[in-house]
Amino acid sequence: MGMTRGVLLASVLVGVLAGSGCDSTLVETAARDTRLKEWPAYQQGENPPPAPDEIEQVITELDALADLLPDDALTLLSDPVAFGVTVRDLTDPALVAFQVRATLAQLQDGSRLDHAYHWYGHPDYNDAVALVPVEFANRYGTRLYGEIVLPQRAQVPPTAGPFPVIVVLEGLNTNLAMYRWWHQAYADAGYLVFGFDFSGQGHSDTEGDDDPGNNIEEAQDAISWLLESSPVRSVIDPGRIGVVGHSQGAIATLGLQAVEPRIGAAVAAAPISESSAPFAANPIPVMIQTGDHDGPIAPIPFLNPAVVRPVYEKLEQDRAFIVAEASSHAQHTNYPLLPTATWGLEVAAMYSVAWMDYHLRGDKKAAETLTTAHPHLSWLWESEVQLGDEVTVMTGAGLLQP
Repeated sequence: MGMTRGVLLASVLVGVLAGSGCDSTLVETAARDTRLKEWPAYQQGENPPPAPDEIEQVITELDALADLLPDDALTLLSDPVAFGVTVRDLTDPALVAFQVRATLAQLQDGSRLDHAYHWYGHPDYNDAVALVPVEFANRYGTRLYGEIVLPQRAQVPPTAGPFPVIVVLEGLNTNLAMYRWWHQAYADAGYLVFGFDFSGQGHSDTEGDDDPGNNIEEAQDAISWLLESSPVRSVIDPGRIGVVGHSQGAIATLGLQAVEPRIGAAVAAAPISESSAPFAANPIPVMIQTGDHDGPIAPIPFLNPAVVRPVYEKLEQDRAFIVAEASSHAQHTNYPLLPTATWGLEVAAMYSVAWMDYHLRGDKKAAETLTTAHPHLSWLWESEVQLGDEVTVMTGAGLLQP
């Protein structure tokens, strides 16, 4: 179970006290004494190292920079996914400089270059999280890398717990640093967040011969490790666990919610289509998010919400369908320079955090947020929120009649 001797003895003491009919105050005091008193050592997200001197000196002089960069670096920088949907967004010199440093580091740091994306995240979010790097093994023995993101940037003590938990599941060939915006949004709202790299992605090991690389199994293993063996296990509320996922992670989220009784609510962002996201049951509240121009490889302008809507129609519990205006598949990542609407993360965070606040925390005020039309909801496709028997239909123009 991964318990220290002290924690084990304290647990036995709690059981003895409870079984002997002792005062409940003594039981509660013994339980509190087993809780974490200080957070484990934490850090910010990893930024890339400086570029070589000759490149660092001209890193914002774009014409000169292009002449200095190796061909491989220039290709990764300007067209990282090579699917005809990338863009050279050169309007922010600081962000371009960050991306150049990250791309050059990517060529030398052991990254999986066939996955295209570097693992240095985004400077706006790297510095806004307090994370604890961890490693654990899935049920097949494959080493997985994860990050525990502490609530409110570790400014709230662990004794303020137990904390509700959000587990974040990443997209295909991505890494958890691409979702630090989501980690930050939930952590700043008081959640303890846990993201990890699926096997064969990011900093995790590639699956061995006996490991099928099943994302749902790995998500279950991650939850088990977090609750039973992680350094923060004593300050987690096991009755308030939510899961959010993007793309491949959204597909895993939908499958996971059907079979995993430890989670209480879910957000599936860009699950692609009904055929790609099969699930056998819907026992918990689920929110689906997408965008006007979503699409797993290239955008499907104006049409993708119709492709995703059948996933929403299969849901039987409280449910929501949120469509962001002019947003693409990159809406839910913080990877620099990928094309999507500038307001995409704001829309995604507003509704996804409120969804968990309502269903995990019982915050009735969150219903007001969920039923408020953000001006950058799609104007072409209806968004919908169903809480109990109440159905709210919205577009960027405001509320509509259901």
